[in-house]
Amino acid sequence: MATLDGLVADLLTRYDGDDQAPGDGGPGLLLRLDSLALRTRQSSGGGGRAAPGSRPPTSLEALSWSTRIKAEAVRLDAELRGSAHEQPWHRALRAIPPGAESAGRVPEVTRTVARWHGTVLTVLGERGPSVHFRLAVCLACGQRTVYGRADLDRPRAWCVNDQCADDDGQPARYEGARLYLLTGSRAS
Repeated sequence: MATLDGLVADLLTRYDGDDQAPGDGGPGLLLRLDSLALRTRQSSGGGGRAAPGSRPPTSLEALSWSTRIKAEAVRLDAELRGSAHEQPWHRALRAIPPGAESAGRVPEVTRTVARWHGTVLTVLGERGPSVHFRLAVCLACGQRTVYGRADLDRPRAWCVNDQCADDDGQPARYEGARLYLLTGSRAS
């Protein structure tokens, strides 16, 4: 899993990714999300409906996720600082790592920012959506809260239960040979 600073940098300034999924060094993921255009056809030449030089409309789903993530970042920053004053979203997002460190909530905040990061990658089409494994029971907490992604290069699953704690105190993650342990943990 990437560090909190790396996740924030990917969202805000430059998408570098990590060793498992390297980025392209281009603009931040939220900027990409804000400028994502629909893949619509515009007729060319003489009987077209679009004015010359006009752009297709922005994807409402992308805009909705961008707005939601920015609003959550502002709220999280204010909560970490213990202040009613809210900063602009880009300053709030940049202030989250030091705020989480001073509040002693780095693991929890890292999971939240990693969820935003994954959501943006999914909306941009860089990663396939995760699916709920309805019949699998988490081996750490015993709940049916396991989600996963079946990428060809790196299939993995994870527990989304906030109270779940594996041996390392983090929510359970299943990769490699450990992923196949879930096949025997079907709930009845």
